[in-house]
Amino acid sequence: MWSSSLFQPSFSTPMALRVPVSALWPQSQLICVQMENEMARQMDNMRRSADLMNQLQHVLRRETLDAETAPSSAARRAPSCKVEKDGQHFSTTLEVEDFTPEELTVKQVGRKVLLSGKKEKKEESEEGSYSYRYQEFRRELELPEDVNPEELSCSLNNGQLRIEAPRMALPSVSERVVPIKSDNTGCIKSGEEQKKE
Repeated sequence: MWSSSLFQPSFSTPMALRVPVSALWPQSQLICVQMENEMARQMDNMRRSADLMNQLQHVLRRETLDAETAPSSAARRAPSCKVEKDGQHFSTTLEVEDFTPEELTVKQVGRKVLLSGKKEKKEESEEGSYSYRYQEFRRELELPEDVNPEELSCSLNNGQLRIEAPRMALPSVSERVVPIKSDNTGCIKSGEEQKKE
């Protein structure tokens, strides 16, 4: 059998071993310094992010106020249309002062005239922020029956798009009495035909 003396140290006094704690574990002071530096770096990043958010909020507030105080901003989105008819001409005028001729399109399909405008604009401010503005409109006009669609013309002057065409004289409608046919007797004479007989 094994005796308990085998597991006892061979010397009678306890072992006095003096080893510094830093040799057994990483230096706690170094780890704390690294953690403090990382936290300080994260706090700086958070401050910078908060400053950027404040600047963005300021820019958005200013742009919102500018948009609210801009004159006739609703009128720019939907150009007004004025139709005129006289004895010789048919014309329509659209207010399109925000658009250049390259940004406007006029198409004719039969007796319909399709008008459209599209504008994209990017503006950059001094602070480095930018805004993007997009405008688009579409209108459809039906030409009257007495207008010659082959002679349709279009012009742009002082922000007004004018479409015009000459009016034609429609042939006069002649009047006649149409006889009414019946299944039983073949043809029923109208009242004027009966008077003539």
